[in-house]
Amino acid sequence: MSHLKTLKTDNQHSNQTWLFGYLFTLLSCLLLSACTDKPSDVYLQYQQRLANTLEQPLSQAPELNNIVLTPIHYEQEALTTQQLSLLQLAQLSHCKLNTLIAERNSQLGKLATPASQLIYQIQFIQLAPACLEKLEPSSKSYLAIKGELNNKKQQLVVQFNQLLYNDPELKRTWQLTSYTLDTNLAGLTETEAALNQLATLKQQIKQQQYAQIDTQALYPLLSQLHQYNFNQALISAVRQQTQLNNSTSDYLANVDLTMLCNPLKNKRQAQIVSNIFKKYYLAQLQPYQAQLSGALERLMPLYQALWLNSTSMQPQIAALLSPSQPSNLLIAFKDSAKSHVFWWQNFYKTCEISPI
Repeated sequence: MSHLKTLKTDNQHSNQTWLFGYLFTLLSCLLLSACTDKPSDVYLQYQQRLANTLEQPLSQAPELNNIVLTPIHYEQEALTTQQLSLLQLAQLSHCKLNTLIAERNSQLGKLATPASQLIYQIQFIQLAPACLEKLEPSSKSYLAIKGELNNKKQQLVVQFNQLLYNDPELKRTWQLTSYTLDTNLAGLTETEAALNQLATLKQQIKQQQYAQIDTQALYPLLSQLHQYNFNQALISAVRQQTQLNNSTSDYLANVDLTMLCNPLKNKRQAQIVSNIFKKYYLAQLQPYQAQLSGALERLMPLYQALWLNSTSMQPQIAALLSPSQPSNLLIAFKDSAKSHVFWWQNFYKTCEISPI
């Protein structure tokens, strides 16, 4: 009996130990996650520690603003709606184009999204030739469809640009977000694949390779971009880190190194400043910025292929993507990091302090 009591007591103690261990582990995980700062927060700590040590207040950097884009309106009248009577539409019953036009003329079609509008234009171009082969060239139906086909071919590039600037998923690429990319850059591969498909679609349109276009692939790739929200997060982070680099470098440019590195002093203040640089920038911010730079190098050619040199190119985006512009996202980002590190190189040389 006493053996059973002892066994019961041991089991209770074991359960309590396990429960305590589990709760301790859970609490530790919560505390660690709660203490994990966003890179922007780390940068603000970096700036504040420098300001406190150097006893010079930081001037407030100008606030980043969203890029204001002009909406693109493509108001093409549907000739098939205006010129084809119900009787003429009935003559198209042997064509798949008949169903497409009927769906387009429905209430659902009138409220179509930019993606569905582009899909309709492409499918019309794909289906029209087979339908024309079955119509008399002199008939009103033939002339209406032929005219609409030529019109849609001419306007398809404009329709694609409307997708870039009006589709919610693609439009928000250039808007700021508080969402922060993790250090694994989850979604980079998937986003790159989706943008590649989109760039291929644009190229097929420009080269009039209509038969090769898979219209059903458009929705999944837009869904993939939405799932990861990588483009918006990356561009927001790059813009923010660039501004922080520049504002910190401007602040440090006003520091008198002859005073800070005065050989007659014990250089204690300079050593503290060095430790701040190593703890925050070298250990945390520089690796993060290197990841951002690597991701942007992979995606920049795709951004340029899609948005740059299009008929609807907007100057705000051209300034961010053009390789010849100093405001180019990648160029400005790398320059800001180089300028910041250059100040520190000069600091270590002047103060004769080892950065290691």
